[in-house]
Amino acid sequence: MDELEGHIKNAIEKFKAKIAEDEELRNDLKEVVRNVNVDTTDNEGFSFILDKGEIKDFKRGKLETAEITLHATTDDFKQLFTGQLKPMKAWATKRLKFDASIDDVMRLKKLIS
Repeated sequence: MDELEGHIKNAIEKFKAKIAEDEELRNDLKEVVRNVNVDTTDNEGFSFILDKGEIKDFKRGKLETAEITLHATTDDFKQLFTGQLKPMKAWATKRLKFDASIDDVMRLKKLIS
């Protein structure tokens, strides 16, 4: 397991804890199913399925189709996870890009805040 994979797995554990304690978030996600790609532009990336408030099938590599794709370099993702790079700054400077509906963007904001 490399450093970025460890950061993502840690974020998944934090997500699980947040879902367990936040009823409003659970209700917001109870009907949501999304394929998610974490596109590390300099290697194979990662993917998972957000399935009604649960994260399933986390793995290396990208899904063929995804409703949400986050794009950044491995180093930029690492900096995002460690707090060295703030998400809004990364987005404003085009170091972080995403392909997602506005509803999904708002959900992502809830998940990382």
